[in-house]
Amino acid sequence: MMSQGQPQPFNENPKDRLRIGDQIQNPYQEQPMPKVGDKIGPNRVEVLVGEGGMANVYKVWHEGLEVVRAVKVLKKAYHQESKERFLTEAKILADISHPNIVEIHSIGYIDRGIPFIEMEFVEGTSIKKLIMEHQRLPVTAALSIAYFVSQALKYAHVKDYTLYGKVYHGLIHRDIKPDNIVVGKNGIVKLMDFGVARPSEVSLHTVGAKIVGTLIYLSPEQLNGTSLDLRSDIFSMGAVLYEMITGNRAFPHKSLQDLVEKKMKGQYTPLASHNVAVTPTINALVDRCLALNPDDRFPSAADLGEAIFSALHEITNKAPADIIARFMANPGSLTMVNLQKSKTPPKMPEIEKPNHSFPWGWIVLGIASAIGAGILAAIYLR
Repeated sequence: MMSQGQPQPFNENPKDRLRIGDQIQNPYQEQPMPKVGDKIGPNRVEVLVGEGGMANVYKVWHEGLEVVRAVKVLKKAYHQESKERFLTEAKILADISHPNIVEIHSIGYIDRGIPFIEMEFVEGTSIKKLIMEHQRLPVTAALSIAYFVSQALKYAHVKDYTLYGKVYHGLIHRDIKPDNIVVGKNGIVKLMDFGVARPSEVSLHTVGAKIVGTLIYLSPEQLNGTSLDLRSDIFSMGAVLYEMITGNRAFPHKSLQDLVEKKMKGQYTPLASHNVAVTPTINALVDRCLALNPDDRFPSAADLGEAIFSALHEITNKAPADIIARFMANPGSLTMVNLQKSKTPPKMPEIEKPNHSFPWGWIVLGIASAIGAGILAAIYLR
């Protein structure tokens, strides 16, 4: 007879043995995603602001710093590739500092090793929601937003990044779409979600035959699996600009196969076929972005930005930042009447400069007065 403190023998039940093909329950799948009131690191969740297939984004209150932040939590941390991509996004954003790209503050882990990224919270509206609310955006607002996105891409495309001990030159976003562009209430445009971004030289993570990104906005080379370069983002930006101007997608389709076939042939609905007043310059700009052959597109985001600015300047003298701020404050005020170019550009008001020159005039007058007084005194004494 065994004493009470002695370990009891374990009698294995053959039914409890794992066999090849058995499904093992992943503990992370049982872990619920954070909800309102929960803590994520030093942050307390206020509201869920976005939910995707790979991650959720929350508006949170950083209790230590007493500021509003955004926290992105990975949903499929048990999948190694998803986790690696998530951490790569954090590394990329940590190395980026640009006014038109969302800023990261820190990275951390919650229960069971679930990673989260703490980042800047942008109080604003995505391009997708703006199009849904207004059907389409004023041409000047669409061009202004595209201009700032091109500036963000210009920065991202030429920067050096250190990832996993290796230095890479340039980065392809690979997922430019209306959902990933947010316009703040202050009119500042932010490019977001670098979850599938990769160096222009080589892919960091193996994806096999999978296509990453949103099919509607992907370039033809992304669909057929050929090598990518920075001009792939220019194609996607052209598709977004097209949709902002017309309220319709460049490649309308009835099925996935229909979409792929049209993209592989470069068969999109001409911009001029929509009931929107656009200049020949704007029409040519969009056509060049959506060119089937990458060699026929703008060679860089810098060139795209210059073309957008020139097209905008043909319509109005207003600065892109001013146009967006007006639109966000009062969309109805953004009409071609009050934005049209004046025939004579206004001159800068001249500021009256203080006169610091020596007062020679007063000195001469004083001398003349003294001489005159002396003459009169002499005549009087005589």
